[in-house]
Amino acid sequence: MARIKDLPKEVGVMLVTVGALGLVLPGVVGAPAAIAGGLVLWPGTFGTVESWFERRFPTAHKKSLRQIHRYLNDLERRYPDLAGSHPRPEE
Repeated sequence: MARIKDLPKEVGVMLVTVGALGLVLPGVVGAPAAIAGGLVLWPGTFGTVESWFERRFPTAHKKSLRQIHRYLNDLERRYPDLAGSHPRPEE
């Protein structure tokens, strides 16, 4: 979770936007992106939402984190100078 919380605020806005679109458009999963974006922008508030989501839906939480980490890895590959300060977790 520290990797998500340490992202730049611009990435948080992008994740919230993708999450909002995912709630409206079919085929795009919006809740994980919205929660991750909320963690970047408002870590205190969305930390409790994320904890509730983890307790209530553990399998969905795990899959959501895997999806967000794949997305972040892709961003780091495409724009390495923007994400240079974030170490990659060992998977």
